[in-house]
Amino acid sequence: MSKLLLTTTSYPPAIGGAQLHTHQILKRLSPDFPVQVVTQWAENRTDWLFGTTLNAPAAPKAYTFEGVPVQLITLTRRERRQVLPYALAYYALKPTAIDQIAARLLLKIEPLARDCQLIHNTRIGREPLSFASLKTARKLGIPFVFTPYHHPRWVGWNYRDYLNLYRRADALIALTQAEKETLIALGVSAGRIFITGIGPIVADQADPATFRQQHHIPPEAPLVLFLGQKYRYKGYEALAAAAKIVWAKLPDTYFLFIGPQTPASKKFFARQQDRRLIELGQVDLPQKTDALAACTLLCLPSTQESFGGVYTEAWSFGKPVIGANIPAVAEVIDDGVNGYLVSPTAQDIAEKIGYLLDQPAAAYQLGQAGRQKVVEKYSWDKLAQKTEEIYTTVVTGG
Repeated sequence: MSKLLLTTTSYPPAIGGAQLHTHQILKRLSPDFPVQVVTQWAENRTDWLFGTTLNAPAAPKAYTFEGVPVQLITLTRRERRQVLPYALAYYALKPTAIDQIAARLLLKIEPLARDCQLIHNTRIGREPLSFASLKTARKLGIPFVFTPYHHPRWVGWNYRDYLNLYRRADALIALTQAEKETLIALGVSAGRIFITGIGPIVADQADPATFRQQHHIPPEAPLVLFLGQKYRYKGYEALAAAAKIVWAKLPDTYFLFIGPQTPASKKFFARQQDRRLIELGQVDLPQKTDALAACTLLCLPSTQESFGGVYTEAWSFGKPVIGANIPAVAEVIDDGVNGYLVSPTAQDIAEKIGYLLDQPAAAYQLGQAGRQKVVEKYSWDKLAQKTEEIYTTVVTGG
């Protein structure tokens, strides 16, 4: 038996692709890998630096989420005063600032890691927790595994510290072959990179008819669904612009945008007045599942994805998908087989939406092909088994 310490900036009930992916794996690990999670947030936030330092949660707390034990750690008032200059000048003093903040976090992590044989950090947000996890592993003489959820655009001086961490980890977990190839190009040894994947996070039952009724969407109206955190790179602005093009030919089409809001997205959707464009913030798992069952197709033209588990979620309901033609997404969506890859422009997005709405038989075939792909490759039990095999390899040196 090998006990695992999993550290991550944000963990459920906080909602996000990385958070939910991590949790689905952890709750399926066998008794051979008991786990303790360490996190800094249990709610959705986007203030990655100050929200984990100066404005971090007021007090630590322990809780259990769906059987997984979690310890939320935070800085004391004294520690916040100590890191104040480093947080304020973080980007100017980055290596020093990371070390100073990580040193305080190490004090929280080490007591929880003393009976562990492995530390695994999943990257969300800024660097200090990841570096504190690495330093703790080195101090205790146990392996350090890192899941970077790497975006191709994460290059340049602002990411050099994380890139250095990539090379120092005992093992990296990538979600796709494309991500692995990117990590190799960044200087990581190919033999230390393992590929798992990501699966669908949906409830056991869905009620699409009631969902449509609640949100005033006619039963027979085409419904295009955007599902994701509303960062600009996710493509919500391009999809909203595509809606206007689609309406010129298919005026009865509805567009539904679901996901945690950002300041920019709040301003953007406040300016949208058409009743056919509906925006919801964060929803719970049953509501998300209902939306997936109710939609005609999913469109998430995101330009930065490690994988994009939302496509597998739509496929679980036999729905065709549209994604941006970037390497990680292109490895998941087989263009013209179970969905379409597009350039993230309003015109290209509108063209594929229009085709799928005009050709329901073709749309059905794509959705069914996607459903079959989920069954064959992306069940959570299979992904948990792959992850356990990685842990065993790292712990045993095999």
